Amino acid sequence: MHIAVCDDNIADRKQMERLLGRASDRRIHTTGVLYIDSYGNVEAVLRSPMLYDAFFIDMTNGPVNGFQLARKLIDAGVVAPIVLCVSTIDYPSIIEAALAKVPDDVTEASNHDILRRQLQKQILYLNKPIKVTELDEMLDHAQSLKAETIPTIELRGEKDTLYVHEDEILYAVKNGNYLHVVLTEGRTLDILSTLPNLYSQVAMFTHFVMISEHCLVNISCVEKLSLLKLTMKDGQSFSVSPLELPKVKKALRENTP
Repeated sequence: MHIAVCDDNIADRKQMERLLGRASDRRIHTTGVLYIDSYGNVEAVLRSPMLYDAFFIDMTNGPVNGFQLARKLIDAGVVAPIVLCVSTIDYPSIIEAALAKVPDDVTEASNHDILRRQLQKQILYLNKPIKVTELDEMLDHAQSLKAETIPTIELRGEKDTLYVHEDEILYAVKNGNYLHVVLTEGRTLDILSTLPNLYSQVAMFTHFVMISEHCLVNISCVEKLSLLKLTMKDGQSFSVSPLELPKVKKALRENTP
C-alpha cells in the first residue's frame, strides 16, 4: 500500500514514519510492504492524492487544519480512508458539527447526503500518542478497502486533473503535442501526453486498443467495424491501421456480449 503522512509537527511526523516503517516490516510477508510519503504542508499532499491508499493527517498550525485538508481530498475525488490523528484539535467534534449542518430531508443522490456518507465512512480517528495496535487496525481496514476499490485513471490537463473509471473514456486522439480525450456525458480534456504513455496507463484494463498511431479507443464504445473504418457509439469514425486490424477484431470478439 501507498501511505501519505501529512503532519506539520515534525517530531510527530517522524514518529509516524517510524511506526509505519515498523508496521511495514511486520507485513512484508503477508499483506506486503508499505510505501510511505511524508509531507509537512497541504500543497504538497494535494499534488497527487490519488496515489495513496490511506492518509494519516494532523495539521494544526497553518490556515488549513486536518479536517479542512480531508475535505479538500474528498473534493478532489479521493476515496481512500483518511485518518485524522487527534492532538490539539478535536476533529470528532468538528465533524459532528459539520454533520449536524446537513439537512435531514435530503435525498440519497443529493450532494449533502453524499458528503455525509463520505464523512461517516472515509474519515477515521487515531489519538496521539499513536498506539501500535490501533495503527495496525487502521492499516488492516485500509488494506481491505484497497482490495474492493475500482482503480481510476488519472488524466492531467493544463488546468484540471480528472480521475475517471475505465468505462468513462470513449477514445483519445492525437492532436499536436496533446491528446484529445473524449469522455462520457459530453466531457473532453486535452492532456499533454502521448498515446503510448496513455496506453501504458490503461494497459491493466481490458477494453482499450490502439487502432493506429493516432488513436486509442475503448472497444466497448464501438458501434461497428467496416473494413478499415471504426465507428464509435457517439458517431465519430476513425481509420484503423491494417497492422492493428487483427488486434481490433480480436478485442471486438472478446468484448461482444
